[in-house]
Amino acid sequence: MAKIIHFPIPEKDTHEDPEKFMLNTLDVIKEQEAETIIIAAKNKEGYWVTGYLNADWATRNEALGHIQADIIDQMILSNLDRYSE
Repeated sequence: MAKIIHFPIPEKDTHEDPEKFMLNTLDVIKEQEAETIIIAAKNKEGYWVTGYLNADWATRNEALGHIQADIIDQMILSNLDRYSE
């Protein structure tokens, strides 16, 4: 099972500077000695930019599963009272 490392998430509607976020991300990538990197970014017009390092289609699919699991985890944590009855 993979270890999930959460990056700091700004509270509510505050937005961290993208450069600061990427520098923090780079620090974590180095610290974790990551060999595979997948990046996705959405611009103001709604276009997506994606980049992959050492990630074939199978690895990209594996990452997709981890992203989906992380989203579900965050959804549950945001609505704990709904699921704790």
